[in-house]
Amino acid sequence: MKILFALFLLALTASSAYAQCKFVILVTTGNRDDAGTDARVSLSVSTANGQKLVIESLKPWGQKGHNNFEKGHTDTFEGSGKCLPSKPCSMLLKSDGKGNKPGWFVDKVAFTQIEQKNLSQKEKTFNVNRWLAVDESPGTLFVVVDDCAK
Repeated sequence: MKILFALFLLALTASSAYAQCKFVILVTTGNRDDAGTDARVSLSVSTANGQKLVIESLKPWGQKGHNNFEKGHTDTFEGSGKCLPSKPCSMLLKSDGKGNKPGWFVDKVAFTQIEQKNLSQKEKTFNVNRWLAVDESPGTLFVVVDDCAK
Protein backbone atom coordinates (compact mmCIF):
# COMPACT_ATOMS: atom_id res chain seq x y z
CA MET A 1 0.00 0.00 0.00
CA LYS A 2 2.87 2.39 0.83
CA ILE A 3 4.38 1.77 -2.61
CA LEU A 4 1.09 2.66 -4.35
CA PHE A 5 0.78 5.83 -2.27
CA ALA A 6 4.38 6.80 -3.09
CA LEU A 7 3.75 6.21 -6.80
CA PHE A 8 0.58 8.31 -6.61
CA LEU A 9 2.48 11.19 -4.97
CA LEU A 10 5.26 10.93 -7.54
CA ALA A 11 2.75 11.04 -10.40
CA LEU A 12 0.93 13.99 -8.83
CA THR A 13 4.19 15.91 -8.38
CA ALA A 14 5.30 15.18 -11.94
CA SER A 15 1.99 16.30 -13.44
CA SER A 16 1.92 19.56 -11.48
CA ALA A 17 5.49 20.36 -12.56
CA TYR A 18 4.27 20.71 -16.14
CA ALA A 19 1.52 23.30 -16.22
CA GLN A 20 -1.08 23.08 -18.96
CA CYS A 21 -1.56 25.94 -21.37
CA LYS A 22 -3.95 27.02 -24.07
CA PHE A 23 -2.28 28.10 -27.30
CA VAL A 24 -3.82 30.58 -29.74
CA ILE A 25 -2.12 30.98 -33.10
CA LEU A 26 -3.13 33.60 -35.65
CA VAL A 27 -1.83 33.06 -39.19
CA THR A 28 -2.18 35.90 -41.68
CA THR A 29 -2.06 35.08 -45.39
CA GLY A 30 -0.92 37.89 -47.67
CA ASN A 31 -3.24 39.90 -49.88
CA ARG A 32 -1.51 39.00 -53.17
CA ASP A 33 -2.68 37.13 -56.23
CA ASP A 34 -2.68 33.37 -55.57
CA ALA A 35 -1.49 33.91 -51.98
CA GLY A 36 -3.78 31.26 -50.45
CA THR A 37 -3.15 27.53 -50.19
CA ASP A 38 -4.88 24.23 -49.49
CA ALA A 39 -1.61 22.59 -48.43
CA ARG A 40 -1.08 20.96 -45.03
CA VAL A 41 0.71 23.40 -42.71
CA SER A 42 2.78 22.54 -39.65
CA LEU A 43 4.30 24.82 -37.02
CA SER A 44 7.03 24.51 -34.43
CA VAL A 45 7.98 27.23 -31.95
CA SER A 46 11.02 27.13 -29.68
CA THR A 47 12.31 28.97 -26.65
CA ALA A 48 15.88 30.25 -26.32
CA ASN A 49 16.83 27.13 -24.34
CA GLY A 50 15.45 24.83 -27.07
CA GLN A 51 12.14 23.70 -25.60
CA LYS A 52 9.51 23.28 -28.33
CA LEU A 53 5.86 23.12 -29.14
CA VAL A 54 5.37 21.09 -32.33
CA ILE A 55 2.06 21.06 -34.21
CA GLU A 56 2.18 18.54 -37.05
CA SER A 57 -0.94 19.99 -38.70
CA LEU A 58 -2.70 23.26 -37.87
CA LYS A 59 -5.98 22.13 -39.45
CA PRO A 60 -7.30 20.16 -36.42
CA TRP A 61 -6.62 23.26 -34.30
CA GLY A 62 -8.77 25.42 -36.60
CA GLN A 63 -12.47 26.04 -36.98
CA LYS A 64 -14.28 22.99 -38.39
CA GLY A 65 -15.44 23.45 -41.97
CA HIS A 66 -13.49 26.70 -42.39
CA ASN A 67 -11.30 27.20 -45.45
CA ASN A 68 -7.97 28.26 -43.92
CA PHE A 69 -5.08 30.15 -45.49
CA GLU A 70 -7.08 32.18 -47.98
CA LYS A 71 -5.80 35.40 -49.57
CA GLY A 72 -5.95 38.37 -47.18
CA HIS A 73 -7.38 36.39 -44.24
CA THR A 74 -6.23 35.81 -40.68
CA ASP A 75 -7.08 32.35 -39.35
CA THR A 76 -7.27 31.35 -35.69
CA PHE A 77 -5.98 28.01 -34.39
CA GLU A 78 -6.41 26.88 -30.77
CA GLY A 79 -5.14 23.91 -28.83
CA SER A 80 -3.66 22.93 -25.50
CA GLY A 81 -0.62 21.20 -24.13
CA LYS A 82 2.37 21.49 -21.84
CA CYS A 83 3.39 25.11 -21.31
CA LEU A 84 6.64 26.46 -22.67
CA PRO A 85 8.76 27.81 -19.79
CA SER A 86 9.46 31.11 -21.55
CA LYS A 87 8.34 33.13 -24.54
CA PRO A 88 9.21 31.47 -27.85
CA CYS A 89 11.78 33.26 -29.99
CA SER A 90 12.10 30.91 -32.96
CA MET A 91 9.55 29.48 -35.38
CA LEU A 92 9.57 26.89 -38.16
CA LEU A 93 6.54 27.07 -40.47
CA LYS A 94 6.19 24.37 -43.16
CA SER A 95 3.85 23.59 -46.03
CA ASP A 96 3.64 20.13 -47.57
CA GLY A 97 3.32 21.77 -51.02
CA LYS A 98 0.25 19.71 -51.95
CA GLY A 99 -3.30 20.53 -52.94
CA ASN A 100 -4.80 23.07 -55.33
CA LYS A 101 -2.41 26.01 -55.79
CA PRO A 102 0.03 24.89 -53.08
CA GLY A 103 2.13 28.08 -53.12
CA TRP A 104 1.38 30.30 -50.12
CA PHE A 105 2.32 33.87 -49.21
CA VAL A 106 2.51 34.29 -45.42
CA ASP A 107 2.49 37.72 -43.80
CA LYS A 108 2.87 36.75 -40.14
CA VAL A 109 2.22 34.26 -37.37
CA ALA A 110 1.15 35.49 -33.92
CA PHE A 111 1.58 33.03 -31.04
CA THR A 112 -0.05 33.33 -27.60
CA GLN A 113 0.35 30.94 -24.68
CA ILE A 114 -2.14 31.22 -21.79
CA GLU A 115 -1.33 29.29 -18.63
CA GLN A 116 -4.58 27.72 -17.43
CA LYS A 117 -3.73 27.93 -13.73
CA ASN A 118 -2.98 31.66 -13.39
CA LEU A 119 -3.99 32.98 -16.86
CA SER A 120 -0.53 34.49 -17.44
CA GLN A 121 0.33 35.02 -21.10
CA LYS A 122 3.39 34.81 -23.31
CA GLU A 123 3.10 36.37 -26.77
CA LYS A 124 5.30 36.57 -29.83
CA THR A 125 4.65 37.71 -33.40
CA PHE A 126 6.83 36.26 -36.14
CA ASN A 127 6.98 38.40 -39.27
CA VAL A 128 7.34 36.18 -42.34
CA ASN A 129 6.42 38.28 -45.39
CA ARG A 130 7.42 35.68 -48.00
CA TRP A 131 6.34 32.80 -50.18
CA LEU A 132 6.36 29.16 -49.14
CA ALA A 133 6.42 27.78 -52.68
CA VAL A 134 8.81 25.95 -54.99
CA ASP A 135 7.93 28.21 -57.92
CA GLU A 136 8.41 31.55 -56.09
CA SER A 137 11.59 32.97 -54.59
CA PRO A 138 13.27 31.69 -52.43
CA GLY A 139 11.88 28.36 -53.67
CA THR A 140 11.31 26.58 -50.35
CA LEU A 141 8.26 25.18 -48.57
CA PHE A 142 9.43 26.27 -45.12
CA VAL A 143 10.58 29.36 -43.30
CA VAL A 144 12.55 29.78 -40.09
CA VAL A 145 12.21 33.02 -38.15
CA ASP A 146 14.82 33.07 -35.39
CA ASP A 147 14.73 36.07 -33.07
CA CYS A 148 16.50 34.28 -30.20
CA ALA A 149 19.74 36.24 -30.59
CA LYS A 150 17.97 39.63 -30.49
